[in-house]
Amino acid sequence: MIITDVWFGIIAIITIMTIIHCDTYHDCGASCKCLKTSGSKRTICNGYYIPNLPVSASEIEIRNSNLTDIGRLDLINLTLHRVHELLFSGNSIRHIDQEAFVNLTWLTVLTINNETSLNVEVLKQALTKVSSKFLKKLRFTNNNWQYLPNDMFDSFKNTKIKKVYLTGNQFSSINGSAFRIFTLCERLVLENNQLTKIYFWKMQRLKSLRLERNRLAKVPNFCSLHDSLFPRLERLSLSYNNIGNIDKTSFICLPKLKDLHLKGIAIVELQNNIFSSLKKLKYVNLEMINTLKRIEDFAFNSTSIKKILMQYCKFRFDIIERFNPVTIFKFCPNVNYVNLGINYLPSIPNILYSMFIPLENLETLKLYSTNLVYLPRNLLNNLRNLRQLSLNDNKLHNSHLSSDIFGNITSLKSLDLSSNLISIMTKTFLSSTLLNSLEQIHLGDNPFSCTCDQKWFLEWIKQTKVKIVGYPNRYKCRYPKELNGQYLKSYNPTDDICNPWNPLYTIAIVLPLFGVSILVIFIFIWICQNNIKNSVYLLRVVYNHIQGHVALDERLNYEYHAFVVYCDADREWVHNVFLQRMESEEGIKLCIHQRDFDIGKNITGNIDKYLEKSWKVVVVMSNDFAKSEWCQWEVDVVQERRRLQGKDAFLLIMLKTIDSKHMTSPLRTLLESTPHVRYQAGVGEDLFWRVAVKSLQKPIGLPPVAVL
Repeated sequence: MIITDVWFGIIAIITIMTIIHCDTYHDCGASCKCLKTSGSKRTICNGYYIPNLPVSASEIEIRNSNLTDIGRLDLINLTLHRVHELLFSGNSIRHIDQEAFVNLTWLTVLTINNETSLNVEVLKQALTKVSSKFLKKLRFTNNNWQYLPNDMFDSFKNTKIKKVYLTGNQFSSINGSAFRIFTLCERLVLENNQLTKIYFWKMQRLKSLRLERNRLAKVPNFCSLHDSLFPRLERLSLSYNNIGNIDKTSFICLPKLKDLHLKGIAIVELQNNIFSSLKKLKYVNLEMINTLKRIEDFAFNSTSIKKILMQYCKFRFDIIERFNPVTIFKFCPNVNYVNLGINYLPSIPNILYSMFIPLENLETLKLYSTNLVYLPRNLLNNLRNLRQLSLNDNKLHNSHLSSDIFGNITSLKSLDLSSNLISIMTKTFLSSTLLNSLEQIHLGDNPFSCTCDQKWFLEWIKQTKVKIVGYPNRYKCRYPKELNGQYLKSYNPTDDICNPWNPLYTIAIVLPLFGVSILVIFIFIWICQNNIKNSVYLLRVVYNHIQGHVALDERLNYEYHAFVVYCDADREWVHNVFLQRMESEEGIKLCIHQRDFDIGKNITGNIDKYLEKSWKVVVVMSNDFAKSEWCQWEVDVVQERRRLQGKDAFLLIMLKTIDSKHMTSPLRTLLESTPHVRYQAGVGEDLFWRVAVKSLQKPIGLPPVAVL
C-alpha cells in the first residue's frame, strides 16, 4: 500500500513538472512558444517547420512563418496530440496537401486567416479529409477569396459545426446552398465582404446572422415558399450596407428576432409598422448617420421593443414637419431605454414633453449633444421608473433649471449634466427628494462662478454621500477672471466674507426720520425721471401702432429676434435677468455669444454670422461697457445696421449711467441718434419690461419716434 502511494506521488510530480515545463516556454523548439491560457495549452510557432511539441499542447497557432506548402508530413508531429484548435495566419500558404489534416481527429476549431495566396479550391480539397466528428467552429477570414464554391463544405457529413465565420473576403455574392450541410449551425458571420447579392438556404437552428459592412442594396429575402428560412434567428445585423429602404414586409419571416442592428445604413424615412411583425423584438439600433429625414407616426408600432438606439442620426426633432412628437413613442409603451444623443432636440418645452410622456416604463434616457436649451417643467413626473438621465454636452443654463423640472422623482440614480452652461448650483436647483435618491451626479466641465452664490453647493459636496463624478479635476472656476482655471474645491467662501456685518448698519437703521424721508424723496424723483422717459417711449410706440403703421412681420426671415451686445461685467444681469425674462416669459429668442456662437471659429466671423441671423440688435450699456475697447469695436460693427435700417433696428438699454469721462464719441453719436431706455429695479421695473418687449416686437420701418 505504501509502495502504491509512492508511485502515485511520483506520477503526480512528473505531471506537474510537465505542465510547468510547457508554461515556461521550454521544449517547444526555437521557433515556438508554449503557454497556458484559460486552462488550455497553446503553442505559437513561426519557423520553417512544426517541431516536436509537448503532448499536452492542444491549441496550435502557425503565424507569420515561412510555410508556403503544407505537405502530408508537415503536420505529422501533431498526430500524437489531441489538437482541439488549429490556426494558420499570415503564412503565405499556397498549397495544402489533401491528406494534411487526415489525422487531426480531435479538431474542434479550424482557422485560416490572412492567407491571401491560398486558393479557395485548394482548401476545399484539403477539407475533404478533415474529421468533422468534434468540429464545432470554422473561421476562414481575410483571405481575399473572390467566391465561395457551392460544394465547399459538402465533405462534412453529420457535422456538429455551430459557428461559421467568413469575414473580410471579396465575395460579391453567395449562394446559401453552400451552408446546407450545417443543419446545427447557430451563428453565421459574413461581415466585411463585398456582398451585393445573397441567396439563403434554410437553416433551422441559426440564431445569429451578421451581414454588416457589405454592399447590400436591399434587405435580403428571409422567406421560403411556405415559411421562414431562419425560424429561430434571434440576432440580425445589416449595419453599414447600402440599404436605402425598409418597409413593413422586410422582416416578416423572422418570428423569433430579438436584436436588429441597422447602424450606418442610408435610410431616409422610417415607414409605418416596419417592426410590427417582429413580436419578439427587444433591441433596435438605428444609428443612421445623417441620412434620416422623416419618421412616420407608426414607425415604432411595437409593444415588444425595449431598447431604441438612434444616436448620431443628426435627426431634426426640432422640425415637427418631419415627425409627430405626440405619436413617435406612443405605440411602444414598453421601451425602457432610449438614446437620442447627437440629434437636434427642440427648444420648445411642450414638444419635448409630448415626446416622452408615453414612456412610463423608461429606465434610461440619453439626450447628450442635442442642443438642448430648455427642459419642460415636470418633465420626469410621468417617468416614474427612470434611473439614468444623460443631458451632457448641451446648452442648459442654471437660470433655465429648477426643481420643478425634475419633480419629486425618487427612482433616478444617475444624472449627467456635464459640459453645459451651468455656473451656479443653488439649493433650489435640485429637490431634496431627488438629491436623497441619487447615487451619482456629473456636473463637470461647466463654467462655474466662484462667488458666494456657490457656497451652498460647496458645502453640499462635503457632506453628501452622492458620488460626484469627475470631482475635483473637472470642476473649475470660470468667473471671476482672477480665479479662471482654479479648482472649485480650492474656493472656500466663509460667512465672514459672504455675509459681513458693519456697525455702521446699526447707525443707518436709527437715523432720524427726517434724513430717511429726504432719501426716499430723492430716490422717488430719480426713479420717476427714468420712468417718465420710458413711458413716453412706450406711448409713442403704441401710438404708431394705433395709427395703422404696421409693417410686414419680417421677423420670420431671422433665426433670432435680437443680437445682444454687452460687456463681461454685465454678464450676470444679461444671462440671469434679461435673458430669462425675454426668452422664458416673453418668447423672444436672443443670440448670446457665450451660448450660441460656434465653438472653434474666430470671434469676428461669429459676430458677422449671427448678426445676419438676428432681426434687431440690443446694446446693454454701462461704465464697464464704455471702458471696454472690445465693446467699442462691437458698437462700430453694429452701427452699420443702424445706418442701413434706422433706429428701429436697435434697442439701447442704459443699465448703469455712463460717466462723462468714459463717454466715447461713437457712443455719444449712437445715444444722440437713437432712443434708449433705462433699467431701474423695483418701482418702474414693470414699465421697463413693457418698453423693451414693445421695442423688440415693433416692426422695422415704422414712422420715426423722437429721440427721448
